[in-house]
Amino acid sequence: MPQLLQPNSTTRIRKRANLLGAAILVVAAAFAAASVVPRPAGAATPAPASTLPLDTSLFFVLDGTISSRSRSGTAVRGHLRDPIVLGGMTIAAAGTPVTIEITQTSPAQMGNVDGYADIYFEPLALTGGKSLPLTTPTSHLYPQMTAGQESTRAATDTVGDIFIPYHIVYHVLRKGSDVTLKPGAVIRARTAATLQIERGTIAVILPPPLVTSADTPRPAFVPAPLETPPGYRPPTPKPTPTAQATHTP
Repeated sequence: MPQLLQPNSTTRIRKRANLLGAAILVVAAAFAAASVVPRPAGAATPAPASTLPLDTSLFFVLDGTISSRSRSGTAVRGHLRDPIVLGGMTIAAAGTPVTIEITQTSPAQMGNVDGYADIYFEPLALTGGKSLPLTTPTSHLYPQMTAGQESTRAATDTVGDIFIPYHIVYHVLRKGSDVTLKPGAVIRARTAATLQIERGTIAVILPPPLVTSADTPRPAFVPAPLETPPGYRPPTPKPTPTAQATHTP
């Protein structure tokens, strides 16, 4: 009696692997189709932002030079790097000028004393004649050194003190570094008020004043007393003048 030929075991394994792979692809396609949420026709796109929060960073490009050797009271021009757009309306275009005042400076001095410069941002002019007050986290400018630069400088001074006679005199006579920001440098400022636009009108909302627990309320009006103060005498009204008839001769 002839025997039936059995399929090879390797062939059966390949068929099972192909079936398993096809099943995995079908399940993955079903999950992907379920995860995609169809967007309804005519759905509105998200509305552009209509509020610029308080303490938002703005970046300005210097048109002049700020240096620790500048004279106090010098005004330096700059311009807005990026436009401010709220509700689809340009509140301040890129290139809007701004004035930066150098309030105080001190040049570098001997004894390794670095120079510094204090700056103040004037309000930024907006569309419609309004202005946005600005502050800056870097109002005090001074030379900044990395940790590596400071360690290298300290190591160099230590080696010089050991091997070079009278190197300590160099420490006394060595001049510090000046701070200089040249035209084209980018400096950051922050908004000191909230900008809001509604129906084409720009609103500049200033933050409320900081009130501490020790402050005494100061009303803008004189409150009426709850009782008549002692010694108060009501004023005596004057008699009403009466009109007198005039006789003509």
